[in-house]
Amino acid sequence: MKFSTMKSISAGVFLATASAVSYAAPAWQEGTAYSGGDQVTSAGSIYECKPFPYEGWCGLSAYEPGLGFAWTDAWVAVNGTTPTATPTATPVVTPVVTATPVVTAQPTSTPTQPPSDVPVFIPGETRATNGSVYQFGGACWEAKNSPGPWETPREGWFWTQVDCGPVTPTQTPTATPTQAPTQAPTATPTATPTQAPTQAPTATPTQAPTATPTATPTAVPVTPTPTAPPTLPPGELCVDYPEWTPGTTANKGDIYVTGNSAYKAKFFTTKPAGDPADWEWFLNCDGTPQGAPARLSMPNPPDPVPLKVAGWPNYIVAATPNDTTPATTVVNISNQADLTSIAGLQAGFEEAIIAAANAGSATVLLRSNVLDSIMLDKGASLGTISVKEALNAAAGATGVTLSGVDALENNARGWAQAHNLIMTQLAPNAVFGWEIEIGEFSQNYHTGYRSVWNAASKFAADLLDNFGLYAGANAADIVAFTKPANTPALDADKWDNALRFVKQVSDFVEVPAMLSSVPANQAGTYFLGATSAERKLRHAAHHNVFAVLFDADNASLDSKINDYMTSTIPLYQEGNNSAIDTGLALTSIESLNADLLGVEQVMNNEAFLYEVAQGRFEPSTVYKWKDFLQALSSMHNVGIAGEQLWLYDEGKDDATNSTYAKVAIAAFLAQSMKETIRYNACDENNWSINTGDPVNYPLSSSCGQLQQDYASYGQNPVTGVDHPYSCPRAPKMEVTATTHAGWYGAPAPLFAAPDAVLEEAGILVDGSVGYWNFGGGWCSEIPTQIDTSKQAWERDECKVYVGQKAGQFVHDGSAGKSVEGCGWWGRGVIQTTGRQNFGTLNHFLGRSHVDPATVGETIEGVTVRPAPEQPLYANLDFCSNPQLICTSEEHPELKWIAGLFYWMNDVQGYVGTGAYADWDYLTELRAYVDNGLNGTGFIDDISGIVNRGCPDSTCPISGKVDGIKDRQDNFFLVLDKLGVSYTR
Repeated sequence: MKFSTMKSISAGVFLATASAVSYAAPAWQEGTAYSGGDQVTSAGSIYECKPFPYEGWCGLSAYEPGLGFAWTDAWVAVNGTTPTATPTATPVVTPVVTATPVVTAQPTSTPTQPPSDVPVFIPGETRATNGSVYQFGGACWEAKNSPGPWETPREGWFWTQVDCGPVTPTQTPTATPTQAPTQAPTATPTATPTQAPTQAPTATPTQAPTATPTATPTAVPVTPTPTAPPTLPPGELCVDYPEWTPGTTANKGDIYVTGNSAYKAKFFTTKPAGDPADWEWFLNCDGTPQGAPARLSMPNPPDPVPLKVAGWPNYIVAATPNDTTPATTVVNISNQADLTSIAGLQAGFEEAIIAAANAGSATVLLRSNVLDSIMLDKGASLGTISVKEALNAAAGATGVTLSGVDALENNARGWAQAHNLIMTQLAPNAVFGWEIEIGEFSQNYHTGYRSVWNAASKFAADLLDNFGLYAGANAADIVAFTKPANTPALDADKWDNALRFVKQVSDFVEVPAMLSSVPANQAGTYFLGATSAERKLRHAAHHNVFAVLFDADNASLDSKINDYMTSTIPLYQEGNNSAIDTGLALTSIESLNADLLGVEQVMNNEAFLYEVAQGRFEPSTVYKWKDFLQALSSMHNVGIAGEQLWLYDEGKDDATNSTYAKVAIAAFLAQSMKETIRYNACDENNWSINTGDPVNYPLSSSCGQLQQDYASYGQNPVTGVDHPYSCPRAPKMEVTATTHAGWYGAPAPLFAAPDAVLEEAGILVDGSVGYWNFGGGWCSEIPTQIDTSKQAWERDECKVYVGQKAGQFVHDGSAGKSVEGCGWWGRGVIQTTGRQNFGTLNHFLGRSHVDPATVGETIEGVTVRPAPEQPLYANLDFCSNPQLICTSEEHPELKWIAGLFYWMNDVQGYVGTGAYADWDYLTELRAYVDNGLNGTGFIDDISGIVNRGCPDSTCPISGKVDGIKDRQDNFFLVLDKLGVSYTR
């Protein structure tokens, strides 16, 4: 019976009723399938299981009522019985009423608690040792059978309750209430503690009062100090549920796990678990809330892992043993067979100690078969390992001193952490990491990233995370991956699987990756190519690899490596006056700099606005003035391949030049505000309604709207030859847009994925995707966070994007085509679109993809220029991941950089033909300023170039400029904010 149903009943009746219920409710039992409304007794109180969708949690240990760390998510406290902890500040007093109205407190014994020297068992943190005693729930418990951190103490297989030993009372209640009662009461006080403390007293006062006063001393319950809820190990809550696999059939109520979440079937289904039509979310396996990424989730980081490694050069290294490379040492530490004896353990530790002591600044790889063999059970099968005894013996035998040995655990985790301790203490200048084998999974067929994650990566990531090898003071620096030569060779598709594994694991632990001991005779041609155009080193760098070290010398391979060294692939920016140089001045004119820096708040709050409703605007959350100035500085001071953003003439006075610069800035921002800022969009939105497609809002809009084909931008339609700077086609790209429209039922973010991936997910129908139904799927709760580890098509219904109010995917094939290779939609403040534009950006700004053998050649009428020696964003590959323009948190200025790069090429560098052959941007801008800033002709010409391709308000072929008045208004608004006078 819930308290909320008893509001009109007297307190006395309520307490009597609740007392009766307490005798009827059974004790809570782990694993019981409770239903909503079921009541149980636990921790001295009555609890009621919440109804669907929470009832599935009620039998799980993490939700044990009153004791589990997340019990409030599954249970409601119905009533409290005797307080379960002794108040330390104001004791709970049972008064005795005598003939004279004076209340005294005389408990017959003092509530006690376990001695302070007994360690407290903390769920999720404490790793109990067999035979040791721990406090929990006001009692003492002896561990047995190796309980895990979530096996909370209770009588059973893992625990036995024991006597806590001698106890010293902590406080004797002596307080005497000062208020005398005036009459006999008719009811007990209505105020009762709302939270039951968790520690039960060993005795309660035995003397009952002869009468109950109307005013009793206020009971002050002990409120435990709030602590952050412990983090569940990945997968902990799903151990009892099977993993969904293709071909599985499920009946109503069946629960299957996929992507570290459990789903319950709504009815009989053969669709994949998680499909919102047939399945409902049940729980995240690590206890994280619905919609949030689970801790063990496939990584989808906004920025790539930094690949700068001490002692290694600023380019991806490819080398055989015959080549000169930074010193690298492989240390063969204990294998699994050595862990069963102290002698074997000691020998392995001595090997590691000697290697660490002699490492200097070398790179050390720790090699053993242990990690590979315990991926699935994280070492549980190995049991107790004499880590501390063997390590102390090894330290003594080698004459070294190690601190922190006694804090290690005598298990597989402690064994692994012991090597990190050795390396960080004895080789502080070395780079070190663990070596992991690229296993059998790579030999199998995989549709894409999710398939590789489920088959292999999540187990490796879980192990490294569980063992803490890449976190804390003793964290390793790199992770190495090896491909044994005695296993079958990998073809290109299988190497793709292997590199996906490498990227996912290194993304998860957030360190660079090395490929070590790669079979030269198996993989030399893959990584170095038959020609320079076929090299896969840039592909490896995209997957976080900073070095590929082959296992043997090979004359042909050495020749290819020597050829590669004439034009290496950079890993990060290293130089002066870059976009990353925070000391870089905006311009050489101090007064102009002061003006630009001084309008930050004005521009953010009065110019960079987006429309939240018709006629109502708010400051953009995507575009900020500070980021714009960072991009402006980079493009003006550094530029790209010798080209810089023009702001003024060096020969003019500062006042004139400042006006030139402000007009140039206003012209650029006028277009940006119209194109994207007004919509708070970095990515192109799906706006395809009544545009001639087979259905409105087709999911194929990511391929091109208005029946365009963005992937073909940059390809000669007659010859089929790509523009020399075009990104390669990318049929394996899996990507989701970052931004989206926000109106009621607005379409989901654009996405692209291989057919095989969507086929496996059950999304393709006759090889085609469906559409977004903006009128369906009303959302009862508007999501404030989403699971960004999942691509758009994988997300739960009504959890597709933040702020979703309605709308849903309809996967019926009605779009008439797939989205394979369709990741080239517009991005940035002036939308960069298509393979040619992204490729040009990548070649001159990022990690170039252009074949160095083509430099100097003329292809499709373009003479190929070399990539800059120090590109501003050498750590970014916009061809492999065009979404970086919108996701990067390290470089939020990128969304502006992309627009300014377009501006420099297509507006500042405009070359006209016919009637516009004489139009020149710099000439027109100077004339507009020098002649007194009159009229709209200049901004209309700019708008025409950006929107229609010619410097006019109406272009001969493409027609009238869209929103020309908006662009004019934007232009003059920015001039106002920058303090420039004009005549409109």
